[in-house]
Amino acid sequence: MLKITRRAVMLTVSALTAAGVAFSAEAKTKITYWAWTEHVAAANAVKAEFEKQNPDIEVEISNLNPFDLQDKFLVAMAAGVGGPDVALILQRRFDAYIATGGLLDTTKEMAPLKESYPPAVWSTIAYDGKTYGIPYDQNPSAFFYRADIFEANGIKVPLETWEDFVAAGKVLAQKGIFITHVSAPSGVPGVANLVEYLQSRNAEIFDGSGKVVKNNALARETLRFYYDLVRTHKIAFESRNNAPEFFQAVKDGRIAGYAVPSWAVFRLQKEAPDQSGKWRAMPWPKWGKDAPATTGAWGGNVLAIPKSTKNREAALKWAMFIGANEVTQTRIWEEGHLLPAFEPALKSPVLAKGEEYLGGQSIYEAALKPRTLNNFNYYDWGKAEVIIGNELDLMFGGKKSPEQAWDDIEKQLISQLRR
Repeated sequence: MLKITRRAVMLTVSALTAAGVAFSAEAKTKITYWAWTEHVAAANAVKAEFEKQNPDIEVEISNLNPFDLQDKFLVAMAAGVGGPDVALILQRRFDAYIATGGLLDTTKEMAPLKESYPPAVWSTIAYDGKTYGIPYDQNPSAFFYRADIFEANGIKVPLETWEDFVAAGKVLAQKGIFITHVSAPSGVPGVANLVEYLQSRNAEIFDGSGKVVKNNALARETLRFYYDLVRTHKIAFESRNNAPEFFQAVKDGRIAGYAVPSWAVFRLQKEAPDQSGKWRAMPWPKWGKDAPATTGAWGGNVLAIPKSTKNREAALKWAMFIGANEVTQTRIWEEGHLLPAFEPALKSPVLAKGEEYLGGQSIYEAALKPRTLNNFNYYDWGKAEVIIGNELDLMFGGKKSPEQAWDDIEKQLISQLRR
């Protein structure tokens, strides 16, 4: 007769327990998420709560350069391997990803939520009666400024119109201070800066069917205005996006304004923490005293899931958690100053809370809520950005006037994109 000792039983139980723990760890689904900078900070802030609610899922967050991310994701979709389970994609480029046929169809999950997103945001994920991806944020622009510098120079705020803005800029220029900046050299990254101005003025480049707007006088005038900020009025600092020299000029007090969305505060807190309490926000200036109270956007993003993911359900849970959840959409505002795309989150009192960096002012109440975000049509935008960016560089390089640059942009968009 086999004799089983108490020690043997205990050893067996221990072995089985260890095996069970190992098995559970192996059974956990691991998904990867690609994003950048403030979006990574926001994701890290809500990751623990997601994993608590979904103990069988682990999220690995990777911080990539935004433009490298877009290209790598496109390559990964084409290859069917090497990509993340979820990626953050720029709204303005999202149509190119839909066109590949490599994105997961999210129609079933998103259809009940259509009324929970602004029409301009929803249109970015809709195609041929279906939806692909989940909206994440919207980035309407405002104007951030050094309240102490404005007050010291007798500039009254808010600056209601762009005419008022230029006049204030000229006052500051006499002291060697720039009121804002433009992205020059431009290249692809700088095009988004120009789009803020075009969109706020309703100066579309493409019509609703994707055709290039020909003889686009409004866009041509807007490009002239953008150019004049630098070369005629000499009130704008020239630098590439987020370049070290830009933030050094901010630290030195040589730049007193930043015409961008609310993520400006995230960047300024990081680069110029000692200026906390000195900055304020005001609404985007109007294009005339009686013009509509509108603004444009720099950015706005969509959560994309490749069709090739082996973790479909887990990827969907994560994307819906950060893009279609009132609580977590509010958290991305708190952590990265990213305005929620999910409209129920806009009702949260959190958005009305004052920002210490802005002297207790609420960005949403003071600068964003008073403006309506215009629609802007993006088509073949990856190619369009190259064309526009090259022409901006020729213009700022003194090779072309703004009018000639815009005429050449139109010609190239029509011929190269066949639109």
